[in-house]
Amino acid sequence: MDETKIIHTGDTHLGYRQYHSEVRRQDFLDAFAKVIDDAISMKADAVVHAGDLFDSRNPTLDDILETMKLFSRLRDAQVPLLAVVGNHESKQSTQWLDLYESMGLVIRLGATPYRLGSVAVYGIDHVPKSRIPLFDYSVFNNEDDAEYNLLVMHQMMKPFAFGDWDVQEVLHSIPFDVHAVLLGDNHKHEIIRVGETWVTYCGSTERNGASELEPRSYNIVTAGDDGVDISKRVIPTRDFVFIPVKLSKGSQAYEEIFSAIKERDVEDKIVFVNISGDPEIKIKFSEIEEFLFSRKALVPAIRDLRAGDIFPDVYMSFSFTDPDEAVKEELGKMNLTQGGIMLDEIIRDPVLVKSRVDAEVEDRLGELLDRMDFTNRVEVPAVVALPEGESVEPSLQGVSHETSHEFIVVTTDEKFEAVAADNFEQNFDQGVTAKEDVSAVDEVTELTEVPESIESTESTETTEMSEVTEGHAEQKHDVNVRQYIFSEGEAPPLEKAHEVVAQEKGPETPSHKEHKAAPKPRQYNLGDYL
Repeated sequence: MDETKIIHTGDTHLGYRQYHSEVRRQDFLDAFAKVIDDAISMKADAVVHAGDLFDSRNPTLDDILETMKLFSRLRDAQVPLLAVVGNHESKQSTQWLDLYESMGLVIRLGATPYRLGSVAVYGIDHVPKSRIPLFDYSVFNNEDDAEYNLLVMHQMMKPFAFGDWDVQEVLHSIPFDVHAVLLGDNHKHEIIRVGETWVTYCGSTERNGASELEPRSYNIVTAGDDGVDISKRVIPTRDFVFIPVKLSKGSQAYEEIFSAIKERDVEDKIVFVNISGDPEIKIKFSEIEEFLFSRKALVPAIRDLRAGDIFPDVYMSFSFTDPDEAVKEELGKMNLTQGGIMLDEIIRDPVLVKSRVDAEVEDRLGELLDRMDFTNRVEVPAVVALPEGESVEPSLQGVSHETSHEFIVVTTDEKFEAVAADNFEQNFDQGVTAKEDVSAVDEVTELTEVPESIESTESTETTEMSEVTEGHAEQKHDVNVRQYIFSEGEAPPLEKAHEVVAQEKGPETPSHKEHKAAPKPRQYNLGDYL
């Protein structure tokens, strides 16, 4: 039989502006262009792309057009491009591959094989982890008489590390023999044999993170009289340079760091300076970055290992996983309400078409509200704001909060302000910060004696305040605030402050007294429940 030669590549992540660098975006395009150059020069029978063509579901117009030019080169050379959809560029319905297929540039693989002589090539688009147990193998049939069957997937597979889907299950469930499984998703080149079947990752065409130390690569798959053979070819890419510097007590920090940098060729490279040693030695990263730029480094990255990595390579944390699963993990850390989580699930649902999002949100929120018991009290603490960096003085920590109005007396340059908040329950020993409307407040003073004249504002305003306490997330609430302006002098005692409120309200009627004795009803916001 005639020999069939196939280029197996994937994880090109076109459009990725790594480290916010436009040069790096071009690097990813250039790396894929090298693969296409090789395919044309060796007159390959086909190029197989195993997913993650783009880094984003919404690539820029430049990325779309430049990719089109690369595909056109393959078409002009009569080299077919066969591909599956990866998790990074996967969309709800129509895929980018469908656009290119309509232009005659790509063949999207599926359950119906694409024939290359005696070789049949099948494909499975990326399947989210939660839907792997539901995958329907019956879509494949055993009617093709190809001598060799290749299956292309974009998935983390067992027995490789981080596997979500067992390759043994796939091989046993598909109703024909598979001679090679060509995989994407793992950015590291790997190859094993499962029974009589080759299973291989081609690796990414560019480094997506500092952890990807191996040279980038693609596979050459050859099918002939001797069976299926798979070999690896390396792609030349931009260097990542790692410069370790250990600082000892009494050392000249910048001199040691700069000396270590001078020993390495950093021009046009991504440079990581890893600093370890004595944590007491202070350094400015800006000084090191400027020096690296003076040596013509493309991307300067300083990582202080003495206090953890302060230049996190956020991409590498999720390089080999489902982005949707990574997002769910991060959402779990945000303490979102049930309604907030539900909205995120609806918006990110790849099956739900966009025209149905509004109706789905309305229906499911309605169901959530119907099930909700609004008679249950939702505790939302009231908050009083102080200037940024200020905290309440110890002299106020013992003030009773049993009355319906509490006062905090604060000073400015020439006046005193007393703020009353209904049902104030916040502990004074927690630090809080101020919004701009109270930014002029300087410090908190003890409640001492009454000033001779008091001027009361006429209006009660609702002010949004933020509480930022150590170890707590920021919360925002509406607080009814009444403000009193005292003339120059000492601040009033708490008892006199309450008299000021009584005078401003006027004489109490019997009904008013009854109302005062009863607990004030809590006003609830729907957001407290959702």
